[in-house]
Amino acid sequence: MDKEAALQQVAAITQALEEVTKGLKQYATVIQESGGKSDLESIGQVSQSHTDLVSGVRTLNRASRGPVDMVFAQIEAVAYTGAVRALLEMGIFEKLPLDGTGLSADVLANELRVERDLLVRLMRVAVPELFAEPEPQIYSHTPYSMVYLHPGVRGAFKLMLGEYAPVFNKLSEFFKDSGWKSPQSETNNPYTFTHQTKGLTMWEHVKLDPDYFKIWNAAMNAQGIATSFAISIFPFKTELSKMETTEETVLVVDVGGGLGHATKQVKALCEDVKGRIILQDRPEVLEDITEELPEIEKMGHDFFTPNPVKGALIYYIRRCLHDWNDENCVLILKNIACSMTRSSRLLIAEIVLPATKADVEGAWMDLTMMTFTGKERTEQQWGDLLKDAGLRLEKTYGMPGTHYGVVEAYLT
Repeated sequence: MDKEAALQQVAAITQALEEVTKGLKQYATVIQESGGKSDLESIGQVSQSHTDLVSGVRTLNRASRGPVDMVFAQIEAVAYTGAVRALLEMGIFEKLPLDGTGLSADVLANELRVERDLLVRLMRVAVPELFAEPEPQIYSHTPYSMVYLHPGVRGAFKLMLGEYAPVFNKLSEFFKDSGWKSPQSETNNPYTFTHQTKGLTMWEHVKLDPDYFKIWNAAMNAQGIATSFAISIFPFKTELSKMETTEETVLVVDVGGGLGHATKQVKALCEDVKGRIILQDRPEVLEDITEELPEIEKMGHDFFTPNPVKGALIYYIRRCLHDWNDENCVLILKNIACSMTRSSRLLIAEIVLPATKADVEGAWMDLTMMTFTGKERTEQQWGDLLKDAGLRLEKTYGMPGTHYGVVEAYLT
């Protein structure tokens, strides 16, 4: 790098650092002013300021490393995640004391029955981002390593590395082979191409190994719970209270509601409103429910068939439609629309991407969905789907700091 280029880099770093400092002050101010409030507006303000701060840090990182070094940063990330997965399978996360005290490489290698040299080489990559090394080759937990002990987080990590990281690496090969366009076939897409599923869909393939399917489900449930804050984006009680209801009125049908975590939260949000709450999913899914769901009716239903509940006030579908291509989504929506009346409304709780400047989560989630023909959508794309299903988009509810939202629709 010549002097002029180096000075330009210093200027870029200085500007980025100033923005990070400003963003940090803003984040601290918002936290102080929110006072730990749990209302949606306060959560949104904190989330937005944190998102802005992280964006600034990413800009600072790019400026500090420069264009060439950022290419190698991608290789570093691959090596890091590979090392973490190996250490996870090795058992180091469980072996290290939870009180933060350290263990030597000798002790760990002996107790885990692994080669000491291999352990040290893997830990060399994971320190200090993940583990601490207070003394040479003495390792201890940090908050960043302990989070992997949570079954849902661990399941999500294994799922992304085991199922989707290889798929991302094969994207170019798939598109060269099948054409440069978004995949639409459930049996011919980047996922099935990479895993050589022999005619099985992604959904069928992950069920082949019952033990792995449990991990897969744990990851999906963890992600659903992690984004459960978005359920309250729609004012269920306020809207339902505007209508006269009885104990027999069907207030909400949670279509494809899984194990009922969201349904239970919706029920709480409908507090004091007379009426019924129905959880729908395939019978085999409902059989796996172990949690008590008081005052929630369970109903076996496949959303690729007409909804058996006629005239509910709200049909609610959350984190389902992004799994499917446009054709299947229209079919699912038509099977809900055919049971709606003029007083019914449909709520789609999903990511609603902006037309530009999508956040990191929205972008990588869309890419992940694409590998098996799914899609994260913009408001315009949601509107197009609804129109094709005989529905009209009425309003999109959202909050600052996240692309998660609720799309409200009625019959046309």
